[in-house]
Amino acid sequence: MTRSKARQTKKALVPWLFLLPAVVFLATFLLYPLLSALRISFSEYNFVYSEKPVFNGLTNYIELFQDRHFMISLKNTAYYTVVFFPLFILLALFLALLLNSKIRGINAFQAAILLPIVVPLSLAGVMFTWIFSQDFGILNHILANVLHLPHLQRFWLGDVETAMNALIAVGLWKYTGFGIILFLAGLKAIPVELYEAAKVDGVNGWQNLIYITLPNLKGSFSLVGIWGIIQAIKVYDQVVVMTNGGPGTATSVLYLYAWKNAFTFFNMGKGQASAFFTAVLAIVISIVFQVLLRPEKG
Repeated sequence: MTRSKARQTKKALVPWLFLLPAVVFLATFLLYPLLSALRISFSEYNFVYSEKPVFNGLTNYIELFQDRHFMISLKNTAYYTVVFFPLFILLALFLALLLNSKIRGINAFQAAILLPIVVPLSLAGVMFTWIFSQDFGILNHILANVLHLPHLQRFWLGDVETAMNALIAVGLWKYTGFGIILFLAGLKAIPVELYEAAKVDGVNGWQNLIYITLPNLKGSFSLVGIWGIIQAIKVYDQVVVMTNGGPGTATSVLYLYAWKNAFTFFNMGKGQASAFFTAVLAIVISIVFQVLLRPEKG
């Protein structure tokens, strides 16, 4: 009996031994840095001059909401999210429905639609900086010389009214492809029998969309929505590459604010507090969205 128990114990431990390297790796390079950063967010710490962090409680978090630049960054991030999110959902859904249709030749556009997924956002930012350039940008060239609308030319990234919208366009170009993939997976999972039965009953295409397709995509809406919210709130790459928060503070966002506090002003505590606030904000909004769109059981 003792040998049997020992053999069973050994057999039960074997899977954990295979998992141990991954657990050690995650604890070393993910969990420890995360907990260390959380501790610093409750401390006063200038990593250039201070020997070690000094605990100051909630001071950093309180100072965030007393900082005008933080509130501007929060407002800009909210604007980006409110504009980006519905456009992202609608564009991804529309293109997914188009790719899932039986239109002849539509498959030829799949590569063009999904290609932006594999392009690094930093590289996309450089590319769109050229496109939006005032002097030699292709957008202004098309407006002036192709469409003959020179009055619409702008310094797109240098104009307070257009800079953030230009960044939103880049975000849509980059991320819509992933939303399309998630919606396509949901569309492929809808039983064909539902559409065949609806066809027998004389249901038209619009009614199919409203009463069959969209209700059966609730799970996909949840996944795409959460992913889109996270990408919107943590927007950073294209901001740094294209505007660095300018003109003025027109495109300053939360993660850029956190980075500047940590690595420009060396206020690591405040920078970490801002980063954790942003992360918690994204998590809370994602949970609320998931609860609202939770698929019905049965």
